[in-house]
Amino acid sequence: MKRANWIMTTLMALPLTVAVFGVSGCKSACCPPQSKPESSSPTHALQYYCPMHPEVVQNSQGKCPKCGMALSEKN
Repeated sequence: MKRANWIMTTLMALPLTVAVFGVSGCKSACCPPQSKPESSSPTHALQYYCPMHPEVVQNSQGKCPKCGMALSEKN
């Protein structure tokens, strides 16, 4: 009986443990640090972003450093 309780407790705790580490896992190991956006200039220069990663914004055309997709013009 004690063994069955231990097995049930372990099986119930395992998904919770995986979920906690999955959500709060270390981001620095998998993703490069993002540079801070430059202060906005009064001349509203064009900016480009990745459609798959909207947090990636650059001042010139190019490719997304995360997925390699071509950057799109931001309105």
